[in-house]
Amino acid sequence: MPRQRNVSPARDEGTSVSPATELPSAVRAWFVSAYPAGPTPAQELAWPAIESGENLLLVSPTGTGKTLAAFLAILDKLFHEHAEGRLGAGLRCVYVSPLKSLGYDIERNLSEPLEAIRRGLGLDRSPVTVGVRTGDSSAYTRKKLREQPPHLLITTPESLALMLSQSNWNDAWRQVEHVIVDEIHSLVPSKRGADLMVSIERLAGLADREPARIGLSATCRSVGEVSRFLVGPGRECRVAEASARSSDVPSVIEIESLIRREEAPHRGLSYRRLLKSLRSQVGHNRTTVVFANTRAFTEKITHDLRASLESGPDSVAAHHSALDTSRRREVEAKLKAGDLRVVVTSTSLELGVDIGTADLTVMIGLPGSTSRCLQRLGRSGHRVGATTRGVILAATPAELAGAIVTADSARRGLVEPIRPIRSPLDVLCQQLIGMACNGEQESDKVLELVRKTANFEHLSREDFDACLSFLAGDLAAPPGAFEPSPGATPKGTSPRIWRARGRFGIQSRRVIRWFWSNVGTITSEESVRVKVDGREIGSLEGAYADRLQPGDRFVLDGRSLQFRRLEGLIVHADAAGGEPDLPRWSSDRQSLSPELAGALARFREEAAALLADDPASLRAWLVDHHGLEPDAAGVLEDLFAAQDQLSQMPPSGGVLVEESPGDEGMTYVFHVPLARSACEALSRAVAARLGRRFGQDLAITVADLGFAIRVNEGSRVSPQELRSLMSVANFDEDVLEGLDRGELQARRFRHVAGTALMVLRRPEGGRTRVGGLLWVSNRLYPLVKASCPDHPLLRETRREVLEDLLDARSAREWIASDPVIQFRSLDGPSPFALAWIDPAVTDSMRFESPADSLRKLHARLMGSDGTARP
Repeated sequence: MPRQRNVSPARDEGTSVSPATELPSAVRAWFVSAYPAGPTPAQELAWPAIESGENLLLVSPTGTGKTLAAFLAILDKLFHEHAEGRLGAGLRCVYVSPLKSLGYDIERNLSEPLEAIRRGLGLDRSPVTVGVRTGDSSAYTRKKLREQPPHLLITTPESLALMLSQSNWNDAWRQVEHVIVDEIHSLVPSKRGADLMVSIERLAGLADREPARIGLSATCRSVGEVSRFLVGPGRECRVAEASARSSDVPSVIEIESLIRREEAPHRGLSYRRLLKSLRSQVGHNRTTVVFANTRAFTEKITHDLRASLESGPDSVAAHHSALDTSRRREVEAKLKAGDLRVVVTSTSLELGVDIGTADLTVMIGLPGSTSRCLQRLGRSGHRVGATTRGVILAATPAELAGAIVTADSARRGLVEPIRPIRSPLDVLCQQLIGMACNGEQESDKVLELVRKTANFEHLSREDFDACLSFLAGDLAAPPGAFEPSPGATPKGTSPRIWRARGRFGIQSRRVIRWFWSNVGTITSEESVRVKVDGREIGSLEGAYADRLQPGDRFVLDGRSLQFRRLEGLIVHADAAGGEPDLPRWSSDRQSLSPELAGALARFREEAAALLADDPASLRAWLVDHHGLEPDAAGVLEDLFAAQDQLSQMPPSGGVLVEESPGDEGMTYVFHVPLARSACEALSRAVAARLGRRFGQDLAITVADLGFAIRVNEGSRVSPQELRSLMSVANFDEDVLEGLDRGELQARRFRHVAGTALMVLRRPEGGRTRVGGLLWVSNRLYPLVKASCPDHPLLRETRREVLEDLLDARSAREWIASDPVIQFRSLDGPSPFALAWIDPAVTDSMRFESPADSLRKLHARLMGSDGTARP
């Protein structure tokens, strides 16, 4: 663990003197003028640590001046040097952002103090220079930055890795004294973060003295794990946690139910209520940020709000990663300027892009984790001393219960712990190629460097050598491992590097070009660009675009578009009227964190205990303690009463298995206190074991807090064999066997192979057709598996599936705790099964008769005069 020093505003000895009084006159004059209230707690904590050259993790809520806290002490130093005549040219600070748009925000925000300080000094231009290097930078900009590096360089993880692969950047790194990593919590659990940390170690190795590292985060836990990720094992790191907000400026989170008591969830009716609620919220606020959990739903809400808001269609905009970069920047600029009433987004505005000040955040459905809820909540009141206001809209009883748990955890600040990825071998392969691009390398020194990162601390020599062997073409090479499109992609097992006498280097200049075109770890399904009137507005997944026919309508950027034709990787479309189809982006996925799943299981158990004692006690608890409206509390009261009547409450520390007959056999619902990723692992192991016993493929439905398995008619599972079905013996192997006969592994292998540059996501000359990389899953994966079953990329694929996509470890640990197993045989699915496990079933309130359900639906939709209600 890094040696860690924790400080807070109340006890940090460095805050006894206001840092603003220590700034040089021009910097101090600007700061006092711009911020007459003085430094924020985050700034008071950060400046002394940065000035002394310490590594620092600064944790402070959105809108509390973290970025200025990081930069101003560095500007202080640079302007001191200028005043003394010592400021020369050269790179001094590297700022890394996970978002390109966040980097451009930083450039704009730095221009204000630099311009004001320049004027204060009476200079023609600022002596301190700033540059931005991202994938969007022009060839001219890249060349200029390389030849004349700025003092402050703003970049992304991918661009940093690319620059480190170019030997003509080597001298630029020598003077670097600070490396800032913004939104560090978003990088810790990802391969992108593991890749960045190796890049920072490489940068540190090229610097004259080791740069100080500064990590910025609004929400993270544990700070020890995150600081370890930032600096690696063995280095000291100061942790500064600024107070969240003063007690008189609270965060407000409300819950609104879109379903009423004594009615079954009805998608159309709930959506009408959703739009009505949004129109009301927008009408009472100047700027509202609406979070939907998928890009498709973001598009639909944007489209429908534009048609219904009195402020007009130009006051509503969509923002998500499938929109063109220029369009996203346009939306961000309008939002910051206050020219938009509402922006609807999926996840792309969760991080700290400067959007100005929104009055309200609306979350449609569950954000999935406490940290994400707080990130979204922080989009409102984005300034010191302002109240953050948010509302969660719940469309089902399950969402309503989840919203209660999420809001309660957010109010209490129960942020989930972050777990870094362990030794991702595909990332290692890409980094080895990047190092080789910069010149000949010594294997032992490279292994030592990589192990300085927390992600690769325990990397074995065997895995390291296996990656070198793969890249050198020394592993068994399957025949036919090449892209069928001539010349588009190299052989998957041909050498990328040479290797001899403990050293390695790049095989050819062509491999360098491959690296430059394919650097990075961001994986997504193959996409095609969409053009309307010659202008690019965004992208669709290739699989979706392939199915479009001329005349089909779809929605993108909140606009209804009509498909004309697909040319190569470009969809040509026209503006159209009518009701459009919703595109599908398969990377959209939302589920609860393990901590929220466990809290929700305990909430259900506590609610059941109150219900058993007295229904009035449950009602009062939901209204008084959790802030629900009485009618919303009645929704949950009815659901819990129905579950208790027809089955029983699932124990929070055990499993309830419910057996019920269906049209084609028996259904077994397993209620377990686990998140979806762990339920997925457990369900696959159980399905594989049952499949071997019955000799049949089984249908599986997986959700948070449980899963359902359907067996064919004539097959039954006895209560006595449930324990053996949930055994830890050969658990991982059974999980993999149950994963769609290896299809998931094959799909993930495509991404792993792309990251490791076994195949090229962006081959030389471009790709001329959609679906060009499907051969990796269909042909290359089985060939590699047959010829070299212990290939490092196959092992990485298995690790990624079990640890990153699924949570086999949590599932394995839970069943190893020997949970109590309870069994119930029912006439049909229970209310909890329909609410949480399989909500698509229309008979979602089976404790009502069909006649009662129809009568109530008719009464809801029609007024007493026979006219439809709004």
